[in-house]
Amino acid sequence: MNAINRISVIVHADDFGLSEKINEGILQTHIHGILTSTSMMANGRAFEHALDIARSTPTLDIGVHLTLIEERSLLNSKEVPTLLAPGGRFHRRAFDFVKKYFAGKISLEEVRKELEAQVERVLATGITPSHLDSHQHVHMLPGILGIVIELSQKYGIPLIRFPREVGFLRQISYVPITRVAQGLILNLFCLASESKIKRRTDFFAGFLFGGNLNKENLFRIVEGIRHSGTYEIMCHPGLDDPNTHYSHWGYHWSDELNALLDKEVADFFQDKGIHLTSYRQLC
Repeated sequence: MNAINRISVIVHADDFGLSEKINEGILQTHIHGILTSTSMMANGRAFEHALDIARSTPTLDIGVHLTLIEERSLLNSKEVPTLLAPGGRFHRRAFDFVKKYFAGKISLEEVRKELEAQVERVLATGITPSHLDSHQHVHMLPGILGIVIELSQKYGIPLIRFPREVGFLRQISYVPITRVAQGLILNLFCLASESKIKRRTDFFAGFLFGGNLNKENLFRIVEGIRHSGTYEIMCHPGLDDPNTHYSHWGYHWSDELNALLDKEVADFFQDKGIHLTSYRQLC
């Protein structure tokens, strides 16, 4: 397949730095599986552990996973009061943040300061991020997207995730109706902002199966690839963690890890003529 007609896929793990078990899962699926890329949470509980892995694994492509949901802010609570829920952390659910945002109760200047602090913390480690994305995709909210584009330009981080799900109709029968509704809303935000993100992948998949990208669902996504171009497949691998702080997400981290390590999956990618790539290689 020539370069013009080639299908290139970034297999990308979110939440690098969230926990050591997730970090280890990302490392394993990169070294022994098909994972090519990840994005780091500057305010994650296991940021330093992720940093050690990043420094010792130069083949792993790193972006910044901008975070305004559930975790602690990097900045002092007095600097970003509108971003915080009672108790001093970010809102636990994206829905609560979005509702507050559209009620006009989120300060975009506070968003700018917090996200810039997160980018600067990653840059201060010596890592050169290839791209920006966000936890729960809040960077696609209209005012926040403008800030992320400005940060991308200011710090020379060339690419931004564009999470418009492809193959929507082929997948909706396999996911809960609430996830379908969320995916439709996210796609609408993407369609409204399509012209603003100049450098991105051509296609994206993985939101509908977020937290449940097992082997069968991964096959469903890949079987639905119809066009040449660059794709991002988002995933969330991790080791089993009975003490996780995030059991309420309902994610199946180890199922995703096993899918990314499965030889049948790797062979299927090869049989389809898929070229594995990363955001770094698109820069």
